[in-house]
Amino acid sequence: MTTTQPRGEDSQLINDESWMIAEERAREILSVIQPFLVSDRNRSEIIDYVRALIKSHDGAEVFSFGSVPLKTYLPDGDIDMTVITHQNMEDKFFEKLYNTLKSEEGKPEFDVTDVKFIPAQVKVIKCNIRNIAVDISFNQLAGLYALSFLEQVDQLCGRDHLLKRSIILIKAWCYYESRILGANTGLFSTYALSILVLYIINLFHSSLSGPLSVMYKFLDYYGSFDWSKYCISLSGPVPISCLPKLTAASPENGHELLLGEKFLRDCVELFSAPTKAVETNGLEFPIRHLNIVDPLKHSNNLGKSVTVGNVQRVKHAFTLGARKLKDLLSQPCETVGWRLEKFFGNSLERNGKGQRQDVFDPVTAFGTGRSELSDLSGGFHGYYARLVNYQKNEFYLRGMNGSTSMQPNGYQNMGKRRGTGTFIPNMSQQLYHDRYRGSGSGSSAAYQREAYNAANGASSCFNLSGEVSTSSASIKGKKCVNSETCQSSLPENLGDSLSSSIPKMENGKEEESKTSQTLKSS
Repeated sequence: MTTTQPRGEDSQLINDESWMIAEERAREILSVIQPFLVSDRNRSEIIDYVRALIKSHDGAEVFSFGSVPLKTYLPDGDIDMTVITHQNMEDKFFEKLYNTLKSEEGKPEFDVTDVKFIPAQVKVIKCNIRNIAVDISFNQLAGLYALSFLEQVDQLCGRDHLLKRSIILIKAWCYYESRILGANTGLFSTYALSILVLYIINLFHSSLSGPLSVMYKFLDYYGSFDWSKYCISLSGPVPISCLPKLTAASPENGHELLLGEKFLRDCVELFSAPTKAVETNGLEFPIRHLNIVDPLKHSNNLGKSVTVGNVQRVKHAFTLGARKLKDLLSQPCETVGWRLEKFFGNSLERNGKGQRQDVFDPVTAFGTGRSELSDLSGGFHGYYARLVNYQKNEFYLRGMNGSTSMQPNGYQNMGKRRGTGTFIPNMSQQLYHDRYRGSGSGSSAAYQREAYNAANGASSCFNLSGEVSTSSASIKGKKCVNSETCQSSLPENLGDSLSSSIPKMENGKEEESKTSQTLKSS
């Protein structure tokens, strides 16, 4: 069974020099819209502040989820937090937290404003803290597991956070340029967009040279996709006529998916949130105007937020974006750079002039050849272990009346830790973060934090050629144009490979890992 597939040959008509120039310029654009260490710190302070307010109430645990801990947020992105507590304590906690936040209004340190309670299907307290939107929900385990899933898949895909960098670039275009991002306005949710990006990498992994090539395939594929006949899943397009059976059509042109069926089944077992008894009815996939299958809960349509009035708007944005990007990449090489800047004109106008929405002090402007310190690495191992360990708490199990066991499938069979479980790809191109660090020893994240802390809160930045502003050390490397040499296979036996990636819990503390190992295909 087949369906409309993107014209993968189109990108091959663009010469290598144009691709190299465009990917390099896209990297510079990313350098002003991606998370900075200084913005990470500001957001972490806000999260700690809210956590301190909530933790004053006994029997509550607070988690951040979404794009902030994943490190894929935009400068204008909000902070999502959820409070895990007794199911029958939600209303009481909502009232207490709302009153607590209202009492914080007017205090200068965190500048809490516009506190609101939204009595929707998922109750949320919304507010602004330090001019950043904060959403606080209760017992939203699905978001926590979605974070763990995307973080682990990013590590497995490798290519120096290709998934995260691609999500940031495409999210910026969707939000600033085409205005098609925002579930609260009848458009795509960020999780839905992330799954759409992941499928492109899953399908075209052997021909992707960087985030811009992912975006090219993204716009080309979804701009020509027949949304009226198919829904998108990570395994491929699913004919709507075959529902409720989720049978994906085979990819055309001999594409081999990066993530195998067993890998995805193991992910469902490890990263699926428990389901209440009242939610076990009606688990068939609901048809909407744009249909995207949640890889962790197949009865959840991630495209449900897109209203009928916005369907044509989304389709038109993809089609027009694909045509404009293809056209600019087909122009003479010497014009590709400035044309791509124009393609991201609103993004650069908003964030490229030395100011960011989520940072108080001035930051490095676009076009200076320098960039702020950044680290896209997430804390999957500690985060997932903390989540699983917390769910073992007896009071929470008692509070989940009629629910399934809170212990994720497979976790009870996990053996002793055998390493980090991080997939190490065979890379021939220079690492993204290595372009921004000196040639000293130690990890790039540690190096960046050391430089950042040494700056005492100053706006430390890098020369995009690789030179650190506070050091004369530099590093040079070659960029991979033919990305096939950058490919590696993923492990099919995710259950075994992930079991070695979860820290063993001893008295509530994580056992530090001193070794790492390469995952092998089963």
